Amino acid sequence: MLLSILLLAGVSAVVTHTKWPYRAPCAALCLWLAGCVAALTGLLTATYTTVVHFEETVQHQIFRLPIDLTAVLVAWVFAGRVLREYIRIHRKGTQRRRRHLTLLALFGKTVHHLQAVILPSRQPLAYSVPGPDGGHAVISDCVLAEFTREEVDSVLAHERAHLRQRHHLLTQFSDAWCAALPKRTFAVRFAERFHGLIEMRADCAASVRCGRHATASALARMAYDKSPEPDSGSGCPVAARRRHLLTNDRCCSSLTASTVFCVACAVAVAPAVLAAAGVLAAACAWICH
Repeated sequence: MLLSILLLAGVSAVVTHTKWPYRAPCAALCLWLAGCVAALTGLLTATYTTVVHFEETVQHQIFRLPIDLTAVLVAWVFAGRVLREYIRIHRKGTQRRRRHLTLLALFGKTVHHLQAVILPSRQPLAYSVPGPDGGHAVISDCVLAEFTREEVDSVLAHERAHLRQRHHLLTQFSDAWCAALPKRTFAVRFAERFHGLIEMRADCAASVRCGRHATASALARMAYDKSPEPDSGSGCPVAARRRHLLTNDRCCSSLTASTVFCVACAVAVAPAVLAAAGVLAAACAWICH
């Protein structure tokens, strides 16, 4: 149980406060999800152990407090709070998307060869709306008029990646996790970093289909960034996204990304391996006696 909590807390802190996730966004997302899987596995294992060995668990006290039982109960309270926040966020998001789909039906124009909905606007806009039949990619007519064909394709590929990979579900889960935490700076910074990594993941999908230079150019024009090269010292998320596109031939192909993927696998299976080792040791002791 303690190992699972430490894994999730450590992984969240590393993803939030270090700079390497901008070099390996997909690996960073996998690492945090692996921490969540490890925490859930540890909680289920601790709960089973508490139920099976309830008397021994209650007798393990510190300051007259059954510390193991208390830890399991607190963990379940936090998990329940995350679930409650996720349900609330999911319902609000579903209602908001339904209203938006109604507005798109009224003011938007579906272009079948682009597989997108076009909105009249003087500003370059692009976003995705999950919904029935896979959702809709939405862009403004300003993008069609001012961007090159390669840039338009990259923008649409970016939004379709959000829809195809169900990024709104990941975002809702991270928002629920942050809402369950105390309202501190860490929760805000984690939410900002997680949303940025999701956008970088969609950038990677767009660069595979349309090329990294076209994707970086479209991103710069959408953000009104006129600099030819992103500043390496800038903390701007758009600059970090462009820098990742322009300096990597393939997304998350560096040594850092490979190392993080391996660490994520180890984090995900660590509680299960320890639990299996404990079961095996108990079985061996029972057989020997």
